Amino acid sequence: MCSDMTLVKINRIIVLISITIFLVACDKIFEFSPYEANVNTELKETTKKNLQLIKDIQLNSDTFSFAVVTDNHYHYNNLRTVIDDINKKDDIMFVIFGGDIADQALLKEYEIFYDIMKNSNKPYITVIGNHDYNSNGEIVYEQMFGDNNYSFEFNHNKFVIFDDVVWESNKNPDFVWLSTQLTNNALFKQVFVIAHIPPFSDQFDSEMEQTYKEILQENNVQLSIHGHVHGYSYGTIYDDNVNYLTVPWLKKPTYCIIKVHNESFDIELIEL
Repeated sequence: MCSDMTLVKINRIIVLISITIFLVACDKIFEFSPYEANVNTELKETTKKNLQLIKDIQLNSDTFSFAVVTDNHYHYNNLRTVIDDINKKDDIMFVIFGGDIADQALLKEYEIFYDIMKNSNKPYITVIGNHDYNSNGEIVYEQMFGDNNYSFEFNHNKFVIFDDVVWESNKNPDFVWLSTQLTNNALFKQVFVIAHIPPFSDQFDSEMEQTYKEILQENNVQLSIHGHVHGYSYGTIYDDNVNYLTVPWLKKPTYCIIKVHNESFDIELIEL
């Protein structure tokens, strides 16, 4: 007969073995969280890769077009429709996605977006939106795409991508960086700024709005492009020469084409 102490030890061993077997058999339960931010290696540094593709484009004309698509949230089928349409237009050199890639900013949302956009036959770059800051979204964004603020040149024009999200980021926009990026505006035919939040929208207080407005005005920016408000608008907002464009969201398959000439541009709203 085993003593009571021996039985207790045996029972403990059986329990430990059972727990170990359960954990080994069910290890996949603990592999995934909807809030994880571990981006696969092949999906990383997308902006860097696409900027190189833009740099490699050979263009023998002052005229070219680029497309602006924004605010996908969860309208993946409409995003597919838009990208398919853009693929058919040879005059579009690249695509700018204006923010709110995701809705809850889960890794899976970013991955779905990436899978759709890899079907684009044009290089594409992204702007971070306020929804892209939800949960661990900023971490995912920076791993998958890169810096929130960056700029590039194309055909003697400058494009400045600016993170101006305030509420969800818990920080103020880096207006010093923006101003520095625009000080060499005289070297370019035209300068375009792309930021998710329009300065006249909800997240900017009056001081921020004034700062943004003055920086663009003082540095000869021709066009400021935005999403966020989910509707289309175009024109001057303030008493200056800066035009403001807001591009509709993807609740319907819509986007804008900006056709750039030597020292001017045209805007076309595409509704599919």
